[in-house]
Amino acid sequence: MGRVTKEVFLNAVVCPALGWMLRNPQPGEEPVIDMGARFRMEEGAEVGRRARNALAGGELVAERDSDRAVVRMRELLADKNVGVIFEGAFNYGNYVARADVLQRLGNGWHLIEVKSSVNDDDELVDDLSYTAMVCQKARLEIKKASLLLISKDYRLGMDDAELFTEIEHTDDAFSKAMEFSALIDQIDRLTGGAVKPEAEIIKDCKGCEYFPDCTGKGIKNHIFELPRLSAKKFELLKEMGVFSIGDIPADFDFTANQRKVHSSVKTNAPMIADNFGDLVNSVEWPAFYLDFETMMTAIPIYPDTAPYTQIPTQYSIHKCSDFGKVEKHFQYLADPSMDCRHELAGKLIEDLEGEGSIVTYSSFEKTTISGLAKLFPDLAGELEALIERIVDLEKIIKDGFYHPAFHGKTSIKTTLPALVPDMSYEGLEIGDGSCAMAAFAYMAMGRYSAEEMEKVKADLLEYCGQDTMAMVRLHEKLGEYV
Repeated sequence: MGRVTKEVFLNAVVCPALGWMLRNPQPGEEPVIDMGARFRMEEGAEVGRRARNALAGGELVAERDSDRAVVRMRELLADKNVGVIFEGAFNYGNYVARADVLQRLGNGWHLIEVKSSVNDDDELVDDLSYTAMVCQKARLEIKKASLLLISKDYRLGMDDAELFTEIEHTDDAFSKAMEFSALIDQIDRLTGGAVKPEAEIIKDCKGCEYFPDCTGKGIKNHIFELPRLSAKKFELLKEMGVFSIGDIPADFDFTANQRKVHSSVKTNAPMIADNFGDLVNSVEWPAFYLDFETMMTAIPIYPDTAPYTQIPTQYSIHKCSDFGKVEKHFQYLADPSMDCRHELAGKLIEDLEGEGSIVTYSSFEKTTISGLAKLFPDLAGELEALIERIVDLEKIIKDGFYHPAFHGKTSIKTTLPALVPDMSYEGLEIGDGSCAMAAFAYMAMGRYSAEEMEKVKADLLEYCGQDTMAMVRLHEKLGEYV
C-alpha cells in the first residue's frame, strides 16, 4: 500500500474508489507514457528548473526517497542561513507532500507552487491547498501561499525571472486546507483499506480512465454517450436505475440529438436526418481535404512568440474530383529551426488555389487560417477567402448522421473505424496530434541527429496525410449512405 499523495487525496475527495486505485496500483496498471505525455512531463520539469534558477540561492532537496527527503528537510529548516528551499518534503501520518518553493519570512514561510500554466484556476488552488495542509500538519508555519504561473508576456531570450508571474492565494489556500483537514482521517481509512470502497456512479465518472472497469463495467451504450447529458437528467436516470441508453423509456425528455442517439441504439442502425443528402452534397467539387498540425509549448522556441502560442507547422491536402477520387496530394512541413508561418500561409494559398470546397474536420483549420490572416496583413485577403470555402465534415455528421458504433463521439478516431474499418492509424510511428506536436518540438529543440530528423519528418508527413485521406474515405462512405 502506498502513501496518500496529492493525486490520491484530491481524487479521493471526489471518488474514494478512484483514490484507492491510485494508492494501490495493481501490476500492469502503469500508465502508458507516449511521446506527447513524455514531452509535457519534460516541459514541466524544465519549468521547475527555470523557477529554481529565477529564485537563485536556494537549497534543493534532491533525495527522491520520501523518508530521507524529510530528514534532509528538517536539517534545512533548522539552518537559519537557508532562506529558500526547493522541493521541500513533508509528511503527516500516511500523508506526503513536496513544496516546490519555500521562502523564509521571519519565523514563517512563503509557500509557492510552480505550474506550467498561464491561467489561474480552482484546480491549481486545490494543489496549493493540499501542500499547505500537509505542511501545516507537519508544524511548518505558513504565512503566505502563492502560485507561480507562466507569464504571457515572456518572450524568447528574456531572463528566467521574467518567465513567471506570481499570484497570491493565501486566504483561498488556508480556507481550502481547513476543509481538506477535516477529511484526512476518512480518506486515509477509505484509500488505505484492503478492499476497494464501493464506487458510486457520479457525473464525474464520465471521462475517467477507470470508468470502463469500474462503474461502467458491463454496461453497453452507457447513458454518458448521450450528447450534452445535463446533471439534472443524469440524476433522474440514476434514480430510475437506468444506465444503458437502450433501457431509457421512449417518453423520456430527450433533446433532438439525444433522441437520435437513443433511436440508433434501440434499432442498432444508423440514424439519418431528412436533410442529410443536402449536407453531404454541400461540398463543391473539386474538394480540397485539409488538415493542420501545430506546435504549442510553455516556453517559446521561436522569437516574438508568447508561451502556448499555437504555431501551425505542417499541412496535408488531398484534392478530389468526386467522392473518393484523388487527383493530387499537397503537403508542407516547416523547417523546425525557424518560424515558417508566413511561408506556410503563402504555400497554403497556392495549394488551395481555384474553386471548390475546402473540407476540414472540426473548426480547428478555420481558426488556424483566421489566426494566420490576423498575423500577416499582406496575406489576409487571400486567407479570408479560403475561410469562405470551408465545409466542416464533422458538423455534417453531427447534424445529420449517427451510428451506434460512435458511442456518443464524433472525433475522426471514432467515426473512421465505425464507417471505414479497413483504414486504421495502427502501426503509424506517430499516431495522434499530441505525439506529432511533441515530435516537431523535439526537432525544433535540436534533440535529434540528422538521420533521426529525416525519419521523424517522414513519420509526420505520413500521419498528417493519413488524416486527410481519412476524411476522403469518410466523405465517400457518407455519400454511399445518401
